Order: sequence, then C-alpha cells, then structure tokens
Amino acid sequence: MKTKMELCRKDLVIVGGGVTGCVAAIEAARLGVKTALVHNRPVLGGPSSSECCANSDGSFICGASEYVNAEAREGGILDEMKTEAKYRKGKGHDEHWSLLLREWVEREENIQLFMNSEAYEVKMSGRKIKSVFVRMLESQRTFCFDAPLFIDCSGDSFLGFSAGAKFRCGREGRDEFSESLALEKPDNKTMGSSIAFRAIDVGHPVKFQPPPWAMKFPTDEDFPFRTHRNPRKGYWWLEYGGELDTIRDNEEIYRKLLSILFGVWDHVKNHGDHSADNYVINWISSIPAKRESRRLIGDYILTQNDVTGHTDFPDAVAYGGWPIDLHPPEGFFYKGHPGSPPPFVFPGVYQIPFRSLYSTNISNLMMAGRNISVTHVALGSTRVMATCAMTGQAVGTAAFLSKKYKATPRKISEKHIQELKTLLYREDAGVLGDNCPIIGNIAGSAKVTADSVMLLGETGSSSGTMPLMAPPRNPAFYDPCNVPPADRRRAQMFPVSGDYLESVSIFFDNLNTDAVEVEFSLHEAQGFNDFTPTPALKSLKKTLCSGKNVMVPFDVCSAVTPGKLYYFVLSPLSGVEVHLSKRYLQGLYLKPDGCYLSNDNMVFKVAPPQNIFVPENVVNGLTRGGDWPNLWISDTEDQLPHNLTLEFEEIEKVNAVELIFDTNLRVQVMEGVAPECVRDYQISVIENGEWRTIVEVTGNYFRRRRHVFPEIAVSAVRLTVSGTNGDKSARVYEFRVFNA
Repeated sequence: MKTKMELCRKDLVIVGGGVTGCVAAIEAARLGVKTALVHNRPVLGGPSSSECCANSDGSFICGASEYVNAEAREGGILDEMKTEAKYRKGKGHDEHWSLLLREWVEREENIQLFMNSEAYEVKMSGRKIKSVFVRMLESQRTFCFDAPLFIDCSGDSFLGFSAGAKFRCGREGRDEFSESLALEKPDNKTMGSSIAFRAIDVGHPVKFQPPPWAMKFPTDEDFPFRTHRNPRKGYWWLEYGGELDTIRDNEEIYRKLLSILFGVWDHVKNHGDHSADNYVINWISSIPAKRESRRLIGDYILTQNDVTGHTDFPDAVAYGGWPIDLHPPEGFFYKGHPGSPPPFVFPGVYQIPFRSLYSTNISNLMMAGRNISVTHVALGSTRVMATCAMTGQAVGTAAFLSKKYKATPRKISEKHIQELKTLLYREDAGVLGDNCPIIGNIAGSAKVTADSVMLLGETGSSSGTMPLMAPPRNPAFYDPCNVPPADRRRAQMFPVSGDYLESVSIFFDNLNTDAVEVEFSLHEAQGFNDFTPTPALKSLKKTLCSGKNVMVPFDVCSAVTPGKLYYFVLSPLSGVEVHLSKRYLQGLYLKPDGCYLSNDNMVFKVAPPQNIFVPENVVNGLTRGGDWPNLWISDTEDQLPHNLTLEFEEIEKVNAVELIFDTNLRVQVMEGVAPECVRDYQISVIENGEWRTIVEVTGNYFRRRRHVFPEIAVSAVRLTVSGTNGDKSARVYEFRVFNA
C-alpha cells in the first residue's frame, strides 16, 4: 500500500540540521517565523555531532578567535549554546552536544523538527521553490513541505542543486579572480573528508591485530608531517577523497578512511614506541566529516582578496577570521603538510556580505554554512563551523524580514539591509565592531553613574613569569601553523584616558648574579592588538638589580592622546623574566610570540592611573573590547554588591532591559563558566519616587540577558551586581533600556 503524503505548510523550511541549520532555525523561530527543520541524521550537529566528532561538546566548533584575532569569539545563538555546553560539562555531562542542540531546537514553539528525514525531490514554480518532498526513514512517512522561503544548510547543497540553482565545485584558476593562492589552471578537485576516532588508556598493555583490509605503514616516513604521539582524540589529518566526488563517492571514501585509520593504528601500536601500549580505540565516527563539495552562487562571490584585503561590505552580516586553510586533495597520501603549506595565511577578521547568502537565480532560496557563495580559496577560511553558524544566524534573521515585508532575499539586501544588520547586532551577532542604533533603546539619553570604578593603575598580582629572551622553538614540538614572528621582543599594550603619562613600572625577576640593564621603549599603537613598529615616543635604559619581584620604574614623562592605545617594548635579556597576571582585562594585550593569543598581561603600574573602565562605556553601543575597553569594571578593592545607574531627565515608560556581560571573548572556556561573568544581579527602578526591584537573577552564566516586564513609568533604572562567577569585579558591556 502506498504511503499517504502528509502536507506541511510553514513560513520557512530549512534543510540540514548541522550547527548552521540549528542556529538559523532557532533565530527565525524566536522572531516568530513558523519553521520546519529537516535533517537526515539521527542526531543534530553535522560534523560536530556525536556520530561524527570525537569530542562532541562544542570544542571542535572553531572560528575567528582560535589564532591571532583578539576579542573575536563568535556571539549570538552559537555562543549561547556553547556556554551552556561548557557549563554542563563542568557539572558532569560529557559528549552531550547533539542532545543540547536538540533541546535548544525543540524548546522553540515555532520550530517543528524532522529527524532521520531525507529531502529527495524539489518542485519548482518558475524560479521559485514551491515544495520539498521528504521521506522520514525510520517512520515510513512522507511529507510535502510548502513554504514561501527555503534555506539550504545541507552542506552538499542538495536543495539548491535540485532546484537548479547555479553552483560551483572544485578549484578556480588563478586568473578568474586574481587570487594568489589559487591554482594556475582550474580543476574539479576539493578538500577531502576526515574520519575521527577516540582512544582510551585501559591501564594495561593490549595487543592489536589489524584487520586484513587495513593499509600498511611500517615507518613514520609513510606519512610525513603527521604528528601521532597522542592518540586520545584522534588525528585531524586522517583525510581522503578530494580527488574523488565527495558527494557521489561518499561511501567509497569512508571505506578507504577506515583502511587508513586501522593502518595508522597498526603503526602506532606495532611499529616503534608511540607510548600507546595501553591504548585501545573505543569509538570511530560512523560518517566522514566533509570539508567541501558544492558551493551555491549568490549575487556576490567572496574571494581571497576580500578575505585578506578586508573588503568593507555595506551588506556585511557575518564575519570570519580562520586561516586560509586549504588541505591538499590527496589528503593522507600527500607527502607535504596535511593542511595548508606553511606558513599559514592569517587574514585577520573579515566581513561576509548578505549577497553571498542567497541564490542568484532561485528567488526564494538562501544558503548558510560551507555552501555559501565563495571561491575555493575563500572557502579555506569560511568553512569552519563557528563562521558557518554566524551565516546561519544571518539568514535566520533575514527570513523574519522576508516574512515581515513579503520580500525576496534580494529585496531584503536592496531595501532592508540596515534593519537586518541592526537585528543581528542586537542579538550579539552580525559583524564584529558594528554599532547600530537600536530603535527604542533610551539608555544613551541617561546619565550613567556607578558607585565603584576600577582605574588602570596596577594590572594585578603576579601569577607567573615569562622570559625576556624568547626561547628557541623545540623541533620535537614544531607547529608549522605557529611560526614565531621575526620580532620576538616582549611588548604590552594598554589604553590611556589622560593626556600625560608620567611613568610605567614593571615587575621583573633577575635570575642573574649581577645587575643588568633593561631597555624600554614606548610607542603609540596603530590599532588594538597591532604591534606593528611605530616610532618610539621615549626610549629608556634602567639598571635591574639581582633578585625576584623587582619593580623598575620607567619615567616616560610623555604627552599622550586620550582614547588612544600605547604599547611598551622590552628588549631581549638573558636570565631576566617579567611577571604576568592571569587576570583578563579588556583593552590590554600582550604581544603574541606566534599565532596563538595569550590571555595574560604583564604586571605593571601606570602613573597617573587611567580611567578607562568608566560607567559611560555601557551606553557607547560597543559590546566587546577593541581600541577601547568598552565596558564598566568595578574596583576590586570595593566589596560587592556594586551599582550601575541610569538616570533620566524625564519620566520614561519602559518595558524591557537588555544586558551584555563579560564572558572573556578572548579565550575558549573549556569547562565550567567564565569567571568574569556576572552571576547574581537585580534590576531596580525608581517608580513614584521610590526604588523597587523588578528583576532578581541568581546563577547566571550567559553573556546576553533580556528581561521583559509590564510597562512602568520610571525616572531611573539600576543594575546591582551582587556576585560573579569568580572575578572580584562587576563587568558590564551594555545596559539597554527600552521604552514601550
């Protein structure tokens, strides 16, 4: 008997339940868009899911912040979910990411989730998708989804391909877009797919007999440049398939990956000492993790030159910052480095335009993830999951505007792009550094005061040291992605609020038996975390006596420009170490000695103290550090609770408050909660001349909080921070108040 087709009408249909599709669906649903999310696997998450990724806790979801880009961690819904995942991991949950995604999706009343559901056919009406037909594999049900708008988050672009959307697959030639990293001639090859595994130490030696179909790799020379000393989390370079069709040949690729994996494991266990005698493989991914297949063509194709040249797009709605990481199509069998040939190309933070997120020839189709409109070279950076998730939030928001205005994505781009950018900014997503006026937010008209403010005097107590003479790289741990800079001098950046800098005092350990001479120079920075050499405002030499914790004052006595960043440089000196503080402070940056940022700062004193963490920062519209700290920090010497107050000249009718707290966007919290985040707080108002508490929260660990309440007429609104998750100060980026 033929199964009856079930009709499902929605405002929006999303095909693909990876991280990107989940974020797109949640964002659209929260804005009131009735959404169907169709996914062909039993778990959500795509390459990050529990069936594909060895560490299914969100930690493999990389993006702009993993290397050189300070304050660039992605926000929005992705950050919300990753924050929850890290919190739960600290409470004993492990390998729970796919379940968390499902929970986050299913709690949205405007989302209907269809798991194990394969989209197999598309019905068109001219240049529009009319319907998508879906088969629910385990339930033997079939569906027809009708909607005015569709989003392809399938990775392989099934929806767009089936609808006749224009697409690309393979590598462009160098001349087409003048890309220096492109091939001289185009071809159809792509980056390959990977297989993940996990191994555990069982406490006693275990023999391993490889299956007969495993490949043979008796020596390390059989797979050069592939470090394999630590087997616990698998090896990302177990890659194959770029010379095949990663869609059509998917099963063949997986079988080959299995034979490579067991051949490598045979090598690790039986050929040489790899300290793996006690290890056994206890998990292998059941599907290959794909890096590249079809890319749908939009009204704009993002190129290498946009990525490295930081093109300023008027319709920018997302950002990236991962290196241009182009794996060779040969994958495991390539005899060079398995990733991009070193040294890596680090583009910095760049913009992704909305015109790259909708189809150029299918009028009601958007796309997000690794199938957006980019060249192969640009895909080397945009393909990582955190960047993909940001494009997901952008198209989810655009779906709301499409419903609101009954407009195609192209019309949204042409007529409503500023509204799209503002909505994303308000949701803590969008383009890094955006400052969009939010309709209804009246906080900027208020007088802002705080009963405690931290001055940048001394940066914090010492919690370690760093040698002034940078040690040579250990060849045994050589990381070709982490090439040290030509200038390996130590340097520290900080902002100033006044027009005169009297002195900078630094704490050293001189491990030499005799006194030595320390060279110091002060420079104005070109931008935050940019240590490009500029002329020295002052160069000084001071004698450093032998001993530990020796403070040396450098009397710079220099005029400076308020609101600017400055940095000091210390020349290399053998046997001398500078003290470091582990306390994270926005606006302060330690010069990296390679591709990885440090969250540390030198322990130093500035005279006079700089007033940079002022309460007025919470209404300046910027939600993370940059050329200025952009947040209020209360003084560590004052005991919590601390108050931040907005006073209005006239009585205002208000019905909502939004807060952006500090969750340390410079580093990944691997487990638990960011200590800088506000935990316990109250919101109070002056109503009829008296203070009244209207919101009270305990146990918070999220960066963004929104509180809606019945309309009230007030003359002031106060935030009282009574506890944090570990830091001694209250920290707030944004304090928004909305009138009715």
